[in-house]
Amino acid sequence: MAQIGKFTQPDNAPAYFIDFLEFLDKRDDIRRIRAAAAKHLTLSAGQKVLDLGCGIGGATFPLAEITGPTGLAAGVDISSAMVEAASSRTPGSVGVEFRVGEACAIPYPDGFFDAARSERVFLYLPDRLGAIHEIKRVLKPGGRLVLLDVDLDATGVYSNKLTLARKMTSIVAATMPNPNSARDLPALARKAGLKDLQVEVLGLQTPYEFFLKVMAGSLRNAADQGTAPAAEVEEFLEEQASFEASGDFFQAWYFVLVSGTLRAGSNFS
Repeated sequence: MAQIGKFTQPDNAPAYFIDFLEFLDKRDDIRRIRAAAAKHLTLSAGQKVLDLGCGIGGATFPLAEITGPTGLAAGVDISSAMVEAASSRTPGSVGVEFRVGEACAIPYPDGFFDAARSERVFLYLPDRLGAIHEIKRVLKPGGRLVLLDVDLDATGVYSNKLTLARKMTSIVAATMPNPNSARDLPALARKAGLKDLQVEVLGLQTPYEFFLKVMAGSLRNAADQGTAPAAEVEEFLEEQASFEASGDFFQAWYFVLVSGTLRAGSNFS
């Protein structure tokens, strides 16, 4: 099973990542969080909005419903497989498009968008301030920006073996370039010069299937690579499987949502 931390190279195992994103897109709690983020964009019909790190377009299409056929919801993703999958869902659609591009090289001209969003992308970026700088480039003066990320290192998993559970959570978090990205976002936003800054914390509970897709696969890979004790990994996974069987499995995550307006002419360092 592929590691979720490998979203930096999604085209190496596109079927796994597309399946994972399809799983997420169907969840009501993910839709709820995305709807909360969309409100901060203050979009209206005819406007242009960027969805940076769009994946297969799960958040892009609802934005297109707001901006309508006279506007544009543009999804950009580093993965050609993701962009192809997203584009295949829009045959002949007006007001939505998808392009391959990187966070620090967005394929649109200066001042093109009225608003921009990025969800669960800063977890993976080597230059997060550089990415905000690039988003600023493609936004109009006073454009709205919403950043949304999850804190992998603060995952809550019910366990009778708390020391072991904390160790396993840290091992999974270590597969990410920026496992604490959610808690970093407010400081990054301030450094980037956002004004009218707003911060929200949002939580969700995920099922055992999600645990298998995210944590179990990463832990087994770590055990195979010798970066986690195989016996401890199996002990933890067996405990979680027993909780699922008894109806006691519980896992929770928290997201941080940061929104603000970019100052016209601001520079980032």
